[in-house]
Amino acid sequence: MPNQLFASFVLATEVHATILDVDLGEALAVVGVHAFYGAKDIPGCNDYMPIKSIHPHPEELFCSGMVKYHGQPIGVILADTFELANRASKLVKIKYDRTCNQVVSTIAGAIDANNDDRILKQDHGFVGPQHVSTSESCNELKGSLELGGQYHFHMETQSCVCVPIEDGLDVYSSTQWVDMVQVAIARMLVIPENCINIVVRRLGGSFGGKAARSTMIACACALAAHLSRRPVRLVMTLESNMAAIGKRYGLKSDYVVKASKEGKIVQLNNTYYHNAGSSFNESPFWIQNSYANCYESDCWKIDAFEVRTDRASNTWCRAPGQTEAIAMIETIMEHVAHGSGMDPVDVRMNNMPEKSKMREILPMFRKDVQYDSRKQSIDQYNKENRWRKRGISIVPMKYPVSYLGALHALVSIYHGDGTVSIAHGGIEMGQGLNTKAVQVAAHVLGISMEMISIKPTNNLISPNAVCTQASYTSEAVGYAIKKACEILLQRMQPIKSKHPTASWTTIISESHNNQIDLSASYMYKESELRPYDVWGVCCAEVEVDILTGNVQLRRVDILEDTGESLSPGIDIGQIEGAFVMGIGYYLTEALVYDPTNGALLTNRSWNYKPPGAKDIPVDFRIQLLQNASNEAGVLRSKTTGEPAIGMSVVVLFAVRNALMSTRRDAGLPNEWIELGAPSTPDVVQKLAGNRLEQYLLN
Repeated sequence: MPNQLFASFVLATEVHATILDVDLGEALAVVGVHAFYGAKDIPGCNDYMPIKSIHPHPEELFCSGMVKYHGQPIGVILADTFELANRASKLVKIKYDRTCNQVVSTIAGAIDANNDDRILKQDHGFVGPQHVSTSESCNELKGSLELGGQYHFHMETQSCVCVPIEDGLDVYSSTQWVDMVQVAIARMLVIPENCINIVVRRLGGSFGGKAARSTMIACACALAAHLSRRPVRLVMTLESNMAAIGKRYGLKSDYVVKASKEGKIVQLNNTYYHNAGSSFNESPFWIQNSYANCYESDCWKIDAFEVRTDRASNTWCRAPGQTEAIAMIETIMEHVAHGSGMDPVDVRMNNMPEKSKMREILPMFRKDVQYDSRKQSIDQYNKENRWRKRGISIVPMKYPVSYLGALHALVSIYHGDGTVSIAHGGIEMGQGLNTKAVQVAAHVLGISMEMISIKPTNNLISPNAVCTQASYTSEAVGYAIKKACEILLQRMQPIKSKHPTASWTTIISESHNNQIDLSASYMYKESELRPYDVWGVCCAEVEVDILTGNVQLRRVDILEDTGESLSPGIDIGQIEGAFVMGIGYYLTEALVYDPTNGALLTNRSWNYKPPGAKDIPVDFRIQLLQNASNEAGVLRSKTTGEPAIGMSVVVLFAVRNALMSTRRDAGLPNEWIELGAPSTPDVVQKLAGNRLEQYLLN
């Protein structure tokens, strides 16, 4: 872009230190470096969390005093090229006054700090109506589960382009949340919201990382463009993206469960803590509705807390809360099965309500995947092999889906050739939203998909739009488009009645000649659509190399309820993608922080490992539940973007079953072993119980 400058964040490196001075001399002396903007240069509010009903705690765009985490931005530097801006950002010297030496980056550290300011009781728990002490003869088990965070490994990092214009700014942001970006920029620059034009064509992935967090990048870029009066492009490097932006909430769960000899839970007490990072914003509140999963929960007591740590403020990540909720209760089901000696599938069945739909789905699935015969074959294989072990497990899922907010869709028809353009308030980020939007319009209007074009999202066509999140946006957009198309058909009905055999293009031409409005807008709102549940069940078979800890997924079967799928190809792809993301979460992706200064050490793909081609299942089978029409859904469909990641914890259980076999061979007692996320090869290998004297050749 002509006259464009590139921006790069300057990041703080001393936690609990106050910034005394910023020495720009060396950076600004480099030819091609133009300016540095920090907290003092912000005209308005130095807070990129403007919607306090959702984000009650302020978060500074640029640190103005005490540094809260390693990697917190203190400003941006502008230069002629991307490379030069990033090089110059590292030449900025920050002088600190360090006031505290202790860095708290873990949940355990926050609890041990014994500081009320770091621990927040949340209302995400519940107490069942039958949670009372029991005298019934039962087995009492205690355990814990630790889940780490997860980086949103989108191929496109956080980015934004801002162009000053005569009456404001044109903003091209990689955001899921246009409305929040607009409000945040307006308050930061102290300009009217109608001076900001935001356009989003598509995102190169997001997974929740570009929801509220994208406002940091957009505000920094907008400030630089506003002050320099030149176009500015800010594209974060992978390293700076991972340092400055929060991840999925980590979790620690401690439970005590009492179960009958049939594996029926008669009392459960679970206390869990989420790692919020440096602020208590963006709490994973969906967890409350997901914790029970498919099971009766009347005798459960769940206590929920969040802890504040010295990390970048954590944020929503694909199925936030739901992923951890299912992992917690399914781990407890596995533990109960181990304690009772029962098959885990039978324990799960014994804890389901009598009228649960899963009571029909699970036995059918168990038979279809040949679970029992395969389990017998695996037991035989494990008896015959010392250094390679197999495991199999099944996990069911009940995933509640609800709706939020409002957004618009605009459908326009052109009289010359009858083609159609659509603009809507949703954000396409790889989930197939625009494809489904075209399919809905083509279906309702009765024309081919080739005649329909989707235009970029912008804040004029769909002002005040809700964030694209929580998997429901494809349905919300589809619903709004369906309603807008029906409005158009109703307007054209008199022409259609006069010319019942006329072609589409003729109907459109005649409508235009009769001054019929061929553009219609409709606003979806949450009250128009009813919540529903997505049902699913997954079976995973793994093979573990006991000497190295490497895990191979031999076969994965997933049955998921998609209602009447709008686009089976997209839905199957979303199910596969969500599950594979879960594989990374549970088996390969480790966030490692320096305990002395809080720096993220695994900050690039050289040492942070999302799943690759050889990590996906060798045999991957996806089946959509048949005869499962969703009367509450848009065209009787259901969502698919997030639910399958909830079932991916099944790989952890299959690995545990394989480890139990090798530990028996190693002469270890049949004790419960705790596996969390991530169970990387080194963790798996250590739990195998290998000893030097076992490495003998027969």
